[in-house]
Amino acid sequence: MNKFTSMVLAGAVCASFAFGADFSKQSNDDLIKMSGVVAPKDFPDYKIELHKRMQTMTKEQAKDFHKKLEEAMEKNTDKMTLKEFRERKQAIKKAMEEKRKTMTKKELKESGLEHKHHKHHKCDMDEKNSKK
Repeated sequence: MNKFTSMVLAGAVCASFAFGADFSKQSNDDLIKMSGVVAPKDFPDYKIELHKRMQTMTKEQAKDFHKKLEEAMEKNTDKMTLKEFRERKQAIKKAMEEKRKTMTKKELKESGLEHKHHKHHKCDMDEKNSKK
């Protein structure tokens, strides 16, 4: 990671501690760079902001934005051990559950945090580490 990216991420993390997680002032590029490194406690707010942004995009723009988020997340979590990755995933799940408990059904639907029942896909991290 270059110095500028590190500084941007450090600034975003400090801002989230000082002022709470307000991602609305971040650019799309900044949100992409944060993918995979947002503190689990701030993840629900991050996800809500991503959802809001994607709602204003065309289908093609949203698809491209999502692809960039996925690529950045993979890059930013590549050096994590499987244990670290699973712990992060569990902490995010807990933060999401806590956030959902504070929201009405309408707020959940509008936020994009609505719990959707879908198949669980095998984690890329699991596949990478099983080959080692």
